[in-house]
Amino acid sequence: MKKKIWITIAVVIILTLVVGVNIYRTYADSTANVKTETAKFEEINSTVMTPGTLAMADESTLYQDASKGELKEILVNEGDSVKKGDPVIRYENKDLEMEKEQNEINIESLYLRINSLDKQEKRLNEKKSDLADDVGEDEAEEAMEAEIDQVKMDKRMANLDLRQALLQRDRLKQKISELEETSEISGVVLEANDSSAPQSTQMEKPILRIGSMENLIIEGTLSEYDTLNIEAGQKVKITTDVLPDEKWEAEVMEVGYLPQASSPEANTSAVQYPVSVKFNNSEDVPLKPGFQMIIEIETESHEALTLPLEAVQQDGEESFVFVVEDGKAVKRQIETGSSTTKRIEVTKGLSEKAQVVVEAPDHLKDKMEVTMQ
Repeated sequence: MKKKIWITIAVVIILTLVVGVNIYRTYADSTANVKTETAKFEEINSTVMTPGTLAMADESTLYQDASKGELKEILVNEGDSVKKGDPVIRYENKDLEMEKEQNEINIESLYLRINSLDKQEKRLNEKKSDLADDVGEDEAEEAMEAEIDQVKMDKRMANLDLRQALLQRDRLKQKISELEETSEISGVVLEANDSSAPQSTQMEKPILRIGSMENLIIEGTLSEYDTLNIEAGQKVKITTDVLPDEKWEAEVMEVGYLPQASSPEANTSAVQYPVSVKFNNSEDVPLKPGFQMIIEIETESHEALTLPLEAVQQDGEESFVFVVEDGKAVKRQIETGSSTTKRIEVTKGLSEKAQVVVEAPDHLKDKMEVTMQ
């Protein structure tokens, strides 16, 4: 008897639980607990986002120049700071040194010849003066004219040769000065290859690479369509995954007029145009060249009714939201416009201060009763 009573009690409890679960499910399917946000007017910026690489605007690369002779010495090391005009590479050219020595000998020889001709002309003039005392000036002039004219001609030719030798000396000085190459910019030595490496290796690598860390830029690419909306001077926001909480202000420096050449390995027909972006203050950028950056270029700014991106859902090509009215979720079709990384513009179908469901639960349906969080 007691056994039957316990069985009856167990059956009643099970039936009660089943009924309770069904009632709860029915209620849960007919109601929803939702989070809402008020639609509001605010300034929204249309942007174009593209990846980029941090680079130096001022960079100088020096390769070995065989026409200058043999590379004798690299005067700086990696990490050294240099100023514009500082000597950084020195060549050695034995042929040029020999030519310089021969030029100096030639100049000295010409000075001696001219000096000798001056003395010879002086002696002839003295001889002419003595002869004039004996035979008269006319006869003395006629007797000495040819010899004096020859000396003057020889001296004139020697002076021309001297002028040519002096010009050659100046050219040699210029060539010798070019044996010591100077830095074209002020910056830091990023790369300095050993001058004792084999010639073939030297030709593949630069001898020196110098860059200025004071003028950092970001280099990226744009699609054909985006180039129509972007020009120099537009505002830019720069971020990087390395420092996710940091953001830097910048502006477009230049959009390339010609498309970027694609590599043979690139399996795409899309045309990309180079874009350069400069920081408003690169001193605040604690990053190094080569870091990957995210470029967000502002193309337009205007007042608009906006919602969080999570509030808008798609039904095919149509957009819709759920608006809470009189305790119920009402499905409403909308039209959208510009968007940012967090918000989207609503151009039609919604009024200001409407309570819109954000991150709607999957079971939410039109006209379903809701409880707002």
